[in-house]
Amino acid sequence: MSDPSADAALDWPGLMPALAACVASLGEQRFDEQLLDLLRRAVGIEQCMIFAFDDSDEVDCLLAANERAPRIADHLAELYTGGLFRQDPNYQRLRQLLKDNGGESAAAEVTPMQAEAMPEAYRSHLFAFPDLIDKVSLTVPAPSGAFYLNLYRGSGAGPFTNADLANLNAMAPLLASLIRRHYRYHHGARPTLQRPSREEAAVLATLSERERQLCLYLLRGHTLKTAAAELDIALSTAETYRKRAYAKLGVPSKARLVALCR
Repeated sequence: MSDPSADAALDWPGLMPALAACVASLGEQRFDEQLLDLLRRAVGIEQCMIFAFDDSDEVDCLLAANERAPRIADHLAELYTGGLFRQDPNYQRLRQLLKDNGGESAAAEVTPMQAEAMPEAYRSHLFAFPDLIDKVSLTVPAPSGAFYLNLYRGSGAGPFTNADLANLNAMAPLLASLIRRHYRYHHGARPTLQRPSREEAAVLATLSERERQLCLYLLRGHTLKTAAAELDIALSTAETYRKRAYAKLGVPSKARLVALCR
């Protein structure tokens, strides 16, 4: 039998159409699917997550996709952004990048799965239920923060090989450039921020900026889905912010939020 670590090198000519589609879709909604197609062709992933970290210690989910179980991806992302990210073995490294503020000149880093460093609760919540057995992370320093690309495989596809890791290392500068440019607003220009009235400002004063902005969009008549679209965050991230905000404010629903602010 052949050694799976001796797989053929990256097929750059074969990847050119997928790469061209990624470049052509930068800044557009279809970019996420084009990026997933590129990653599936290059290393055969089954799940992909992209998060944005910044110095507020809040995490945005930018992309959540599971090929075998599409519905589970948003649930896993909500668990992660809801607090499990602090148990990630790479968390301290991400915090260090925020402190260093390496910006776009710093190199991206490929990190294989660190199973021995994972708390059991973290593994059981994020790996056991969707039957994931391996993970590779690409940490992408950015101005005032970092992007965090996580690629996963289940038992059917088997773990990433040494050749897969070598291919990801070869692709790292390209992936970093694509991710920085497409998701750049998270560490630069933000979507249009809603300005609270005096009453709203007083009620929402205890919330974080992102929780406050989500509530303001809801108060302006948006659904959670359209508010997430306006803020350019995953629906699972919007759900996390809403849950936190409602808990802090002691309200069970949007109607009670509206009544509280009026």
